[in-house]
Order: sequence, then structure tokens, then C-alpha cells
Amino acid sequence: MAKGSKYTEAMVNLIEDVASDTGSLNLQKCNALAAMPVFAEAGITARGIVAKARTLGLPYQKVVRTTKDGRSIVRKDEMVTRLEEVTGLSGLDGLEKANKEALRRLVDHLVATVA
Repeated sequence: MAKGSKYTEAMVNLIEDVASDTGSLNLQKCNALAAMPVFAEAGITARGIVAKARTLGLPYQKVVRTTKDGRSIVRKDEMVTRLEEVTGLSGLDGLEKANKEALRRLVDHLVATVA
């Protein structure tokens, strides 16, 4: 037997209304929805509302993660790929094990001097 949804039609309508009024949802808006009595009494969290919004196909803006100094997070394999592009070399996969800060500095330097 299929399990019924814990979201009532009124809850779904509230989520859709917030999304349509503001253009998209984000974690802050979902936190505000989760604090509403209708969601809180049903035990629905902000993360649950995010999941429901995504299954409904509503637009959702992810939280942009940054480093402590405010830069966007870049994975080491992405830096190695960028190095390969800038230098024209291939097979630099072993560099993924290098220190991330040293790798970042190398990429920044090569991009500045080569490009």
C-alpha cells in the first residue's frame, strides 16, 4: 500500500504561493514556512519543505557556499582541469593530491601570466 503524503493541500498551496510571490524559494523562506503552526505541528522542517518544493518542480536557490575569506569553493579536480586548459598539458591528475592552497596559487599565477 502506498504511503500517504504528510503535506496537506493547504500546505502545498502555501509553499506554491511563497514561491510564486517571490519568484523562487530559498532556505530562509523555507525556515519561515517551517515556523508556521501548520508545518510545525505536523513536524515538517525547513529541509522537508525544500525537498517538497523540489519534487513539485518549484524554483529553489541553493545556499552559495564560500570559504572563510569569501571566495567561492572550488574543488581540487576543477583546479587541475583549469591547469590543463591553461598550460595545454594533459594527464595532471596526480596534482589533485597537492595542497589546495598551493594549487590555487599556482592556478591563479598561471592564469594571470599565460592568459
